Parts: sequence; structure tokens; C-alpha cells
Amino acid sequence: MTLNDLQAWAQTQISHTAQPDIRPDIGISVLEMVDELEHLQAYVKELEQKLKALSKAAS
Repeated sequence: MTLNDLQAWAQTQISHTAQPDIRPDIGISVLEMVDELEHLQAYVKELEQKLKALSKAAS
């Protein structure tokens, strides 16, 4: 399952279109986790770029 799949699933939970068990609380939690994961991925890329720059400067 991809992040997009999780987001789509979570959105159906929130919008009450999921069948048969509607759980908007779970959907909201999943979207919050996906958002946090995206922030962490961006932070990792930022750190990788800084590390690259430091490696070049040290050479």
C-alpha cells in the first residue's frame, strides 16, 4: 500500500463514504501520520544536501 492509497483510504473514512465500517478518527490519524512522514522525508533530503555540501567543502 502506498502513501497515496493510505491518504485515499483515510479520506473515505473522514468523508463517511467508506463501507461498511466508518471510522473518521482512524482516517484523521492516518492523514496526520502521512503528513508527518512527508515532513520527515523533506527533512532527510535537507540533511542529505547539507551532508553533501559539507563533504565537498572538506575535500
